[in-house]
Amino acid sequence: MKSYLIIITAIFFSSCLKQSIPDAILASKNAGIITATMSYKVNGDPVSISLKNADQQDPSSYYYTLLCIKSGNYYSLAGRSNTGELDFNFYTDSLTTGNYKYTGAYGEMFAVTYNNTYGYVYAATDSMSFNITSYNNGLISGNFLGMVSPVTAGGTSLLGTPGSILITDGSFQNIPVFY
Repeated sequence: MKSYLIIITAIFFSSCLKQSIPDAILASKNAGIITATMSYKVNGDPVSISLKNADQQDPSSYYYTLLCIKSGNYYSLAGRSNTGELDFNFYTDSLTTGNYKYTGAYGEMFAVTYNNTYGYVYAATDSMSFNITSYNNGLISGNFLGMVSPVTAGGTSLLGTPGSILITDGSFQNIPVFY
């Protein structure tokens, strides 16, 4: 009789679990696997980057895909793909949620490479704006947009109309921050 009571009690309490035991085992095996994503459009052309195990990258090498790394008195957010790359520097000693904006009034700053064209915050009207909406467990998420100018590599001369590279619909999720 005791064994029936134990079995009935176990079945009753297991039915109250939020997930089944096999699901819980699978979830524990995948715990710690961080998938980082970044997507945006460059003059309407979509760019999408996704990286599983993003927290396992080596930030000391150039061969990373998606990360944010502290370097001196700023943080650098970088996304690299087959079609190019996007970089943004958060000039702060302590990264927090909020808006970070860089304008051409501050001086030139590399922003994006897309189809072999370099885009810099270069002209007075150029800007890049990033919103960090979440910063939890060493991961940042948010959105961004910008208007930059086509410039030669190294930012030495303007190649086209100032502000003619539009970066829209930008979002990033679960980007690991390395110190």
